[in-house]
Amino acid sequence: MKKLFAVIATLAGLFAATQAFAADIEVKDAWAKASLGKVPNGAAFFTIENHGMADRVIGVTSDLADKTELHTHLMENNVMKMREVQGGVEVPMHGDLMFKPGSYHVMLIGLHKPLVEGEKINVVLTFEKAGNVPVTVDVMGTMSKGPHGDAGMDHGNMKMDDPEHKGH
Repeated sequence: MKKLFAVIATLAGLFAATQAFAADIEVKDAWAKASLGKVPNGAAFFTIENHGMADRVIGVTSDLADKTELHTHLMENNVMKMREVQGGVEVPMHGDLMFKPGSYHVMLIGLHKPLVEGEKINVVLTFEKAGNVPVTVDVMGTMSKGPHGDAGMDHGNMKMDDPEHKGH
């Protein structure tokens, strides 16, 4: 009986530690642009605030599209290209990380239905230490620059080298 109690106490302690760490991660200002016409792809943006130890966002899931991936942009031969992020993205200790147009973003490839302005969509970010963190994303107008109007580079006007990424 003592062994059973010790195992239960240990598991409870691990669960509490995981929950406490997940509480250190806060996702704010999550948004996406409404779909333009029949464009099959979309992107979501947000800020991750980390109130604890360093962590890493290592994945994303959603039932909105055939594939949901962490992406970034890079410049090659004067052409802006998007690529899936391999290995995740570091979220600094007591720091923040912005997923914004022209930088890191969540790519929704093969949308099952268009993103409609005014709707809310859901994705789940997976962190190396904090685990799964559900995120509610506000769908804004096609010309939106984010919830504060200052999202930076206009994601929709870049040359894309891969047809899979056109139109978001």
